[in-house]
Amino acid sequence: MSFGEPLHVSVTRGTSRFKSIQRTYSKPLTLDEEEEMMAGDGSAFDLTTWLSGRQQQQGPPFATRVGLVFNELSVYGDNVGDRHIATLATPFWKLAKFAMHGFGIPKLMSKSGDKHRLLLKNMSGVVEDGEMLLVLGRPGAGCSTLLRVLGNHRKTYRRIDGSVSYGGLTPEEVAKSYRGQVAYNAEEDMHHPTLTVRQTLDFAIRCKMPSTRMLKDRSGYKVEFLDTLLDMYGLAGCADTIVGNAFLRGVSGGERKRVSIAEQVASGASVDVWDGSTRGLDSSSALDYVRSLRITTDVLRKSTVVSIYQASENIYELFDKVMVVDEGRQLYFGPVSGAVAYFESLGIQKPLRQTTADFLTGVTQLGERRIVPGFEDRAPRSAEDFERMWIESTHRSIVMQQVSAFEKQVQEDARGHEIREFVDQTKMGAESNRLRRRSPYTSTIPYQFIQLFRRETAIMWGSRYTLAFRTAYQLIFAAIVGALFNQLPETTDGAFLRSGVLFFALLFSTLVAQAEMVAAVSGRLVTYKQKSLSMFHPGVLALVQTVADMVPNFITIALFSLILYEAAGLAQTAGQFFAFLLFLFSGCLCLTAMFRLIGNASPNLDIGHTVSGVILLFSILLNGYLKPPGQTGWWFRWIYWGINPLAYAYKALMANEFRNLELKCTGASLVPSGPGFDDIAHQVCTLQGARPGELNVLGRDYIAVGYQIYIKDQWKNFAAVIGYWIVFVIAMAVVMEFVEFGNTGYTIRVYKRRKPKVTLVTEDQVSASKETLTFSDSPTDEQILAGTTFTWKDLNYTVPVKGGSRQLLDNVAGFIKPGQMTALMGSSGAGKTT
Repeated sequence: MSFGEPLHVSVTRGTSRFKSIQRTYSKPLTLDEEEEMMAGDGSAFDLTTWLSGRQQQQGPPFATRVGLVFNELSVYGDNVGDRHIATLATPFWKLAKFAMHGFGIPKLMSKSGDKHRLLLKNMSGVVEDGEMLLVLGRPGAGCSTLLRVLGNHRKTYRRIDGSVSYGGLTPEEVAKSYRGQVAYNAEEDMHHPTLTVRQTLDFAIRCKMPSTRMLKDRSGYKVEFLDTLLDMYGLAGCADTIVGNAFLRGVSGGERKRVSIAEQVASGASVDVWDGSTRGLDSSSALDYVRSLRITTDVLRKSTVVSIYQASENIYELFDKVMVVDEGRQLYFGPVSGAVAYFESLGIQKPLRQTTADFLTGVTQLGERRIVPGFEDRAPRSAEDFERMWIESTHRSIVMQQVSAFEKQVQEDARGHEIREFVDQTKMGAESNRLRRRSPYTSTIPYQFIQLFRRETAIMWGSRYTLAFRTAYQLIFAAIVGALFNQLPETTDGAFLRSGVLFFALLFSTLVAQAEMVAAVSGRLVTYKQKSLSMFHPGVLALVQTVADMVPNFITIALFSLILYEAAGLAQTAGQFFAFLLFLFSGCLCLTAMFRLIGNASPNLDIGHTVSGVILLFSILLNGYLKPPGQTGWWFRWIYWGINPLAYAYKALMANEFRNLELKCTGASLVPSGPGFDDIAHQVCTLQGARPGELNVLGRDYIAVGYQIYIKDQWKNFAAVIGYWIVFVIAMAVVMEFVEFGNTGYTIRVYKRRKPKVTLVTEDQVSASKETLTFSDSPTDEQILAGTTFTWKDLNYTVPVKGGSRQLLDNVAGFIKPGQMTALMGSSGAGKTT
């Protein structure tokens, strides 16, 4: 039943497609396995048991029964105040505050240490395989904290008490070896915006494709599974449309949400946690979203936990259990059908036309709830009162009995051993490599490298216009600078100019590479999510990005070098040109890896910009051009010789250019000069490296005396650049693999530093205001005179798409009068945002 809402998601069709994949692509059982399943204890043949066993051993290879149970769960976080919007004075204020507190010394010497803040208190519950739990609570009630802990995202919290078990596996064991069995999806949909829906899901399927021990036709399985996901979640019509984001137009918000669901289904997780994922969706898209979760939960026997704000009645009825949270305290846990009756027994009445989810969310709101007559003095008024009544109720006793029973059942079933065996069977190469069995990843590193390289190529192709613009931008600058330094003379007048051209060529490549730092910070959220799904090693992604960038960077550097080199009239030999190209390309690779390393090692973009700016400043100032090393103080000289790859690349370029160059001394460069001074035997050239009595100055002598650059060290300098590049790439791979910054996947509220004065409203004042509150059906004359009627007529909007164009708006007209509110309604993809 759709209640007039469009059905993009079909439960029946999705179930049948999954069963079709199971029958077609799973490996058949052996005769011994068939007999073992039918033997039993000699009782009558049970078709349901036989089919369940066959599904467990034969397929589909998407998930296994796990179940989720948490008992007396308490979570502690940092005891910090409200976060304020940063201003120009914020750094100075933080420094002064740090100084007033003794620069942290009293805090270090204190035995008590930090006082942690209690975020969640003594929460218990069980979500068996095939069940869906709805977590309800107002913003700030602790729903996101609970879901992050249940999703095994624990790094941002100080202390966690109590127990959480995933089918007998501890959170530590899951994080180490079975990470992909528990999937957490944050509020924001994080995808690569330039990939199409088909490419996004295809990559997820390839990365989590089970081994040949479970599949007889891997390629056919991939194609059929992809078509099933597209069909089941209503994505077939937008399969070749890019996912997009807030800055790049792609699929609609509802479609992007369904892409996230399909990607998580492809990952094969057995416990799915979805945090506030309907935010920004219309009612139809939100209902489609929960229907999709119902499919995956029923067909794949998953344990699903979801938090939703403003859930409709249709959405609420799709869940098995509901949990109400407020101020980090558990107010209710149990069947969705019994929640209203429980709170009514406490004296809170549900209005006739109010949805159940809104009623449960607002039971602690004095201005929203209604008290049952006779309960005015007995009804709980605060979260503490609700928690106390919940602890004393028989409902909690039933929950604790269910928790104990499920934990006992998991031990009797040896479900943890079953999960380990199942996951090991899906892993490639696990039968011959013991290390592979301990790895949380399904595929091997070479396989991951190939799939990541294919995806990076697709991402670059999706960003081809950006790459083309960047290339054109560099070529234009090469032409401009080449015109300014057109055909430099081989005289002393052109000596410093030649070194300036080389410095500009290296500097411009460096500045272009700095954009990689921003890309690294913005793209790592997707990497974090896919790492948590055990799709690939982030360290392998670092190697793939390095290799994938070589071809486009080489093409850009080659065109840039060809224009600048010929326009400036640098050394006209093929060997020196290709050496120039090689040194410039290696410098670009090195600096690109360095900025990526900074981006991945920085907690946020502000720190990344600061660190990269300081490093770039010292690298430019101390690379040997603006200030030769001989004129640099000893306190900065170690930067030039020790940690500045830009200096080594510049020395290699200088050695290559001045290797065979002879600079003719002319004009004022000869001392003495003027009428009568025409005998070179009695003159000397003022250029560094010149010899008395010689008109020409060897280029190698000039750079040796002036810059302390020696021709014999040319290839040593190149080797140093390559060494730095290797170090940066390895460090980047290590950082991406092991370093993960917290506070990702959810939003943080910040406030102005000066809080407005707010007067607390009592329950009596709310009741009085409701009695006197009146609404006007039409705007007043003053509103009409002060406002302006907003109208639009015959609006048409057409955008180019693959293979033609698409009309998003077709002769749309309307108006809004002053003082009126107009609701813009429509299903997902109807064109509301457009």
